[in-house]
Amino acid sequence: MNKPNRPQQMTRNELFNWVSMLGFCAFDMALYLDTHPDDEEALNYFNQCNELYRSAKDTYEEQFGSLRMIPNQPLDSWDWNTAPMPWEGGR
Repeated sequence: MNKPNRPQQMTRNELFNWVSMLGFCAFDMALYLDTHPDDEEALNYFNQCNELYRSAKDTYEEQFGSLRMIPNQPLDSWDWNTAPMPWEGGR
């Protein structure tokens, strides 16, 4: 898998697309592993995709805000939906 040199310097759209591609990769590999649980090479690839996905998602969320409605930590207030959604050009 070709990893961008500096995800922190990608544009919002580039980083969003990179997160989407990595999420698809990890999900697709998880489905494959459901039917091929002993494929060690596939498991290694899944782990690589998943690590890259988590890193890219964290980078995106640090720079532009949450990608999910349900956050990882408790909230002080409910303001996730006050800005345009990421697919609408929001944070």
